[in-house]
Amino acid sequence: MDDPTPSRHPAVAGIGTLLILSTLVSGWAPEGPWGSESFTRGVFGLMGGFMLYLAWYRHTFGTWGVIPALHMWTQPESSTRILAALGIAFVFTAQIIGNTLENLPAPMGMFIMLIGLLMLLTSLYAWLVFEGPLGDEEE
Repeated sequence: MDDPTPSRHPAVAGIGTLLILSTLVSGWAPEGPWGSESFTRGVFGLMGGFMLYLAWYRHTFGTWGVIPALHMWTQPESSTRILAALGIAFVFTAQIIGNTLENLPAPMGMFIMLIGLLMLLTSLYAWLVFEGPLGDEEE
């Protein structure tokens, strides 16, 4: 359902960006119940990434949500290729982050790899539905 009032997704994107940028500064976050300041910064980074994703979803599809159904895609063939290319880029970026960059937390490479693999899985499914054997022949 579309809201008749102006959307708040730019504010959500701004807060998400600030949360992600705050992870680059050490020494400000409390240790929390887990006793680790870097873990607290990571939690803030994950929340910021989720808020950025929600704002992108609202901007792209015009509704608040989390999982984009395939019927919502306007240009499925080109979107499938772009998503696959981004997934491959994320996988290679995760390899670089995990093996060469020492100043980032160790699990960051795993998170980026997970995102890249999920993007590749989504693009494979979209290709199977739109262009592959799972597509509807009548449409």
